[in-house]
Amino acid sequence: MAASKSPMFTGDKEFEKIHLKEKVSYGLGDVACNVVFALTTSLLIYFYTNVVEMDVGMIGTIMLISRVFDGISDVLIGHLVDRTHSKLGKSRAWILWMMIPYGISAVLLFTVPPASTIVKAVYVFITYNFCTTVVYTALNLPYATLATLMTRDTDQRAVINLFRTGMSALGNMVITTITFPLVTWLGDTQQAWIKVSIAYAIISIILLLVCFCNCHERVTEQTKTKDGKNVPLGMGIRLCLTNQYFVLFFLLAIFLSFYEAVTGTCNAYYAQYILGNRDLTGALASFESIPQIVTVLLLAPFIAKFGKRNVALIGASVAVLGMIPLLFHPSARNLALLACVMRGIGKGCFRGVKYSMLADVIEYGAWKSGVRVQGLMISATTAGQKFGSGITTAAFGALMSLVGFAGTATINATQSSMLIHIYIIGNIIAWGGIAILLTFYKLDQLYPQIITEMKARESIARTKQS
Repeated sequence: MAASKSPMFTGDKEFEKIHLKEKVSYGLGDVACNVVFALTTSLLIYFYTNVVEMDVGMIGTIMLISRVFDGISDVLIGHLVDRTHSKLGKSRAWILWMMIPYGISAVLLFTVPPASTIVKAVYVFITYNFCTTVVYTALNLPYATLATLMTRDTDQRAVINLFRTGMSALGNMVITTITFPLVTWLGDTQQAWIKVSIAYAIISIILLLVCFCNCHERVTEQTKTKDGKNVPLGMGIRLCLTNQYFVLFFLLAIFLSFYEAVTGTCNAYYAQYILGNRDLTGALASFESIPQIVTVLLLAPFIAKFGKRNVALIGASVAVLGMIPLLFHPSARNLALLACVMRGIGKGCFRGVKYSMLADVIEYGAWKSGVRVQGLMISATTAGQKFGSGITTAAFGALMSLVGFAGTATINATQSSMLIHIYIIGNIIAWGGIAILLTFYKLDQLYPQIITEMKARESIARTKQS
């Protein structure tokens, strides 16, 4: 079954100016998504081990198995998004459908019953998969796809995604910074965690409603084969795998998820056991997120001058350099905070261009094959992230379980050494891998040719139709 060589774009709406209200509203959608993302990457494992007293190795195993299911669900949901034809839009409809289940699923993560180890494990497995594998995937993937449907203008896409990245970092920072103080203020019990999660869920639903109401889909593309049929899943996967830049981006996503899993999983433990104060978790998050936000706000002219690849490469190099001094003095708070600042700059540089790079990768695939499979490409990328995150979390659980960690108030020297090495070496490997991969990314130079040729195809197709 051959693919059409003429992706169809209609109307000038695809290049109309996106106003500030819509950009901010789109960014608020990722602030809402960060309720679950920040909780699951930064605080949930700590909650399971130190609040409901579950074994860290068991939690790691549950999350590894869950991430396999989660990655599969990403591909399936992405395929469904490509086939969605609703009056509410291709992506916007999913945001409306999933916002209420999203809030409910986030709260269920923290209502672990006071029961036997097996009952707790089964409950965690079910609720974690309901939240992340089903609901979060069915919300976040269409949300990510929405940016590619708001405009085809690469400059406006970059700005839209800068709003997303900056506001996402702000949301992540707020959740990570205020959660422990709020929990402490409410009594430092499991009930306190539940109350906080309910408040977060209500706020998230409101933000998602704002995103749904104010964002619009303008891009209409050909997502069918030339005989008018939907692109089969097998063909969509083949189109992804034959796109060399998609494969490269997929690997970049795995390394980024490795970094986020290492940092998110370790931060609370590192603050409590190495720096000596659990409440420093918020400081570590703030010292990373604030530089990330500032970097994103300042990034646009540098992207225009140096290109996406070079900006991201500089950022990855800065992040690696920030971790090296901490190797020699891991318990020094000033060096730990400096490392967070440097990682924040690096993350701002990379995440500031990440989503617009992915949009360019999707355009490259449409240029090569004539068929756009943005939902599947985005979902396959996030599947890679989740596989990487699951493996990292499971490895953390296994390594800490190997040295006898059990969520106690203090840890011994062996456990401390293991935590330090996971945190520092893990970050260096993650950002070093990103830097190496970025040297092979050449799409910045090719993109103007892609757009010129696709506009020519579009003009020819319209002429044939008239």
